[in-house]
Order: sequence, then C-alpha cells, then structure tokens
Amino acid sequence: MLLPFTMRLRRLVSTRTDDLNPGDVFGHVYRRNRWGRQHGERFFSGPGSHDPEIVDPYVKAVGAFLDGFSTPPDVVDLGCGDFNVGRRIRDRCGAYIACDVVDALIRHNTRRFASLNVEFRCVNIVDEHLPPGDVAFLRQVLQHLGNAQIAKIVLKLSGYRHVVVTEHLPDAEAFTPNLDREAGSGIRVARGSGVVLTAPPFNLSPKGQRELCKVRKYGGRVVTNAYEIG
Repeated sequence: MLLPFTMRLRRLVSTRTDDLNPGDVFGHVYRRNRWGRQHGERFFSGPGSHDPEIVDPYVKAVGAFLDGFSTPPDVVDLGCGDFNVGRRIRDRCGAYIACDVVDALIRHNTRRFASLNVEFRCVNIVDEHLPPGDVAFLRQVLQHLGNAQIAKIVLKLSGYRHVVVTEHLPDAEAFTPNLDREAGSGIRVARGSGVVLTAPPFNLSPKGQRELCKVRKYGGRVVTNAYEIG
C-alpha cells in the first residue's frame, strides 16, 4: 500500500511538468557562467561549492557522519557539480558514483579526477533511475528545481538507507517553504522561501533526521540534514 505522502507526490508529478530538459537548463547555466567563474576553470559550481565558510564546516560534519558507519558506505552524489566538495570527502567512502545532468561537465570531471577512483555518470536525476548505494547526497541541488521535478526525485529516495540534503533557507526560522519556481540558476531565498522535504507538498517522513551543520551566509542559512530512509 502506498504511503499517503507518496500518493500526493504522484499527483503533483502528474499535474505539472517543466518544459525544458534539466540538461539543457544547466548546460546553459554553465556556458553562461550563471554561478560565476574561477580563473582557469571551464566549469564553476558557484560560491556554495567553493566558499570555505560554507564548504569547510560541511566537509567536517559530513566526514564525521561517514566515519560513523562500521565500514565506509557506498555513496551516490546526486548533482556533483564541479566536484570541488565531493573530492574532499571521497576518502571517507566506499564506492563513489558522482552524477550530474551536464554531459560535458561529467566528461571534464572524469578526466580531472581520474586518480580518485570515482565513477562519474551523466544522469538526469529527475527522469532517470538513480544509481544504487547506501548514502545519497543532494547538496544544494533541489533548490534549483521546480516542485514537480523535486517530487519525482523524492519518490526514488527510498532506495537509499540515508540521504544527506543541503539547502539554502531564509535566515528567519519561520518562513513559507517550497514556494514553486522554474528550474534554473536562482534559488528561493530571494522570495523568502526554501526547500524543506518534510513539509508540504513533499511530506517526506524519514525514520530519523538530524542536522549535521548550519552556516549563516548569503542572506540565509545553508543547512545540511541527514535523513534515515531505509
């Protein structure tokens, strides 16, 4: 029998779709340097992936989380971007599959990080099957998608034991979560909103949840939560 939140998500998915393929949307974002640029780099995933005030606490907290497993877990990075963050937690993991929807970025990462024993895959995480693993990472990915796209992803997260989600939320504790938007480079904080998977319309009901880290930056809070799913 389907869980109630699963049935609601399927209704959301069936009532709205985004016209543009995510590969086209985010390929354009990278070509136009919508997240900024770094000298000498073809691909740049923005300050959220490079600012030490955001990245260093994340790496420390997530590293401690991964070290808590009896054996290094197999990890799936859903939206790996330029892999500036993933490369810093790679040695805490077993097998590591890093996914992104931009094929040119995946080919670039495959060449650049060949020594790290990472399997880079071009995957549309909205519409395609997700690779298997113990832990899935969604680090500042969902905030760039529309609600119907997020709903499709949430329906597939039950295949993981744990999901670690990082989102940029308003600084105020009280806000309206999940105001819908079109996929693209921007985020909801400018509208006083942010993605919260445990709130409507997603209503994720994990077995457990704990906050791993929180950084106040760029007009809001960058919050990382670990959800126990399976």
